[in-house]
Formats: sequence, C-alpha cells, structure tokens
Amino acid sequence: MAHFIKLHTLDGTEMLFNLDVVVSIDPLVDGTMVQTRWGSTKVKEDLDTILNMSSSPVTSATGHQLINE
Repeated sequence: MAHFIKLHTLDGTEMLFNLDVVVSIDPLVDGTMVQTRWGSTKVKEDLDTILNMSSSPVTSATGHQLINE
C-alpha cells in the first residue's frame, strides 16, 4: 500500500508524496529537495520533519477509509 505524506512547496502549495517512489531527500539552505523516480521538488519542511511524518503510523483510519479517502 502506498505511504503518502503531505508536504509544502516553497510557494506554499500542498502536495502529496508517495514515499514508495522517493529516491532521495536532501537538505537545502531554504528547504529540502525531494527526488522521486520522475523528478524533483523543493519543499519547505526540513529533514527531521519529513522523517517524523514518514514514520507516523495511520492509526485512526479503517481499511475502507484508506481506500476511499
């Protein structure tokens, strides 16, 4: 099952990232570069924030909610 996290681009746009396709995540002076199989995006969140988000389990959703929401 895909593991999504919500991050913000440098201009504030929200994006969902599927961690299953992330190749690397590298720190920048003004944020973080997320490299996927298909390209890269600069985001506002720092490495520690992304790491914490990536390891947070989904505990409140049922299987039905995970499929439909």
